[in-house]
Amino acid sequence: MHYKVLKVYNNNVVLAEEPGGKQIVLIGKGVGFGARKGDLINGDDPDNKVFSILDESVNPSEIKRLNYDIEKVEKVTQEIVEIAREKLDITNDKLYDALYDHIAFAIERLKMGLPIDNPFIGEIAIMCSREFEVAEIAAKLIRREVDVDIGEPEKGFIALHLYSARRNKHINTAMKNARFYKQAVLVVGRCFGRTFDTNSSACKNFLTSLNRLISSALRGAPLEMPVKQYVRLGMGEYYRAAQAVSDLMKREIGAELSEDHKAFLAVHICLLVQM
Repeated sequence: MHYKVLKVYNNNVVLAEEPGGKQIVLIGKGVGFGARKGDLINGDDPDNKVFSILDESVNPSEIKRLNYDIEKVEKVTQEIVEIAREKLDITNDKLYDALYDHIAFAIERLKMGLPIDNPFIGEIAIMCSREFEVAEIAAKLIRREVDVDIGEPEKGFIALHLYSARRNKHINTAMKNARFYKQAVLVVGRCFGRTFDTNSSACKNFLTSLNRLISSALRGAPLEMPVKQYVRLGMGEYYRAAQAVSDLMKREIGAELSEDHKAFLAVHICLLVQM
């Protein structure tokens, strides 16, 4: 379906019209960039995803409430970048543009009353603990400057942007890493016919330990597990679960755990299962 542009509010918000004449609001990253009145937008294009359809009882002029002071968003983004550079030693010069675009887009969604969902918030808070602390500060600054409460899911996405910038990785790589942690818990659960609550303290402790082991493995840091043979032979089911997580890690992240790392992981899996 193609939508006819009636008015461009900014790069991410467009008032448009369906073929039948119904007016809608399109919210999508870059959906309004370069668009003009009368242009056609492909609603099936994933880059121009339809996020919201304006209710018929709502006057289209009310979309004006979405408008926010751009200077305030620029200011708060700059503050967040400066704090991130100070606390996280981020030198990536693309951080401001990426963060501004993301924050502006999130504000537009929230002002439209559209929820922001982040299925990896628990994993992100552990994987990006330092970045999440800065995201907490960012949320307070945004509330102060723009009067919008971004919520926990959006804090997680800001933390991911900081995480990827600190490591000079694409945001998609950071998201893939976060997804791996969630999948790792599912893999362990399948090995033992269990379902683990990722919000439980036991699962959080497991993910924290897993994060440390993976960080150690990715850095190539030496790790010695003196009783790894005992773990492999005497804790076979836990070691097999650790091997399954290692295989998942190789597929998803492109890295693999050493025998010592897997032995340590098996012990932490044992603690998780027996909690």
